[in-house]
Amino acid sequence: MGYKIFSIIFILCGLFVMWFAIFGKKKEIKEFGSGVPTNFIDVILMMIYKLLPSIIRKILLFALGLAISIGFTYILFKMW
Repeated sequence: MGYKIFSIIFILCGLFVMWFAIFGKKKEIKEFGSGVPTNFIDVILMMIYKLLPSIIRKILLFALGLAISIGFTYILFKMW
């Protein structure tokens, strides 16, 4: 039961990220990030993300949301 609720919450989070990628404003998408980087890989990824144009950021956010939704939908139906 717990994994079903967990999966549904993350599916909704993935859908929110996809919605944000499509309907979010440029300024909101530019500020969207993980906050303070905690390790070197985070620093590199944050620099790459900040240097990319807005359309590429939208595509990456949409792909991230899609991957989250598909992955947790698979988990939900696989464990059913």
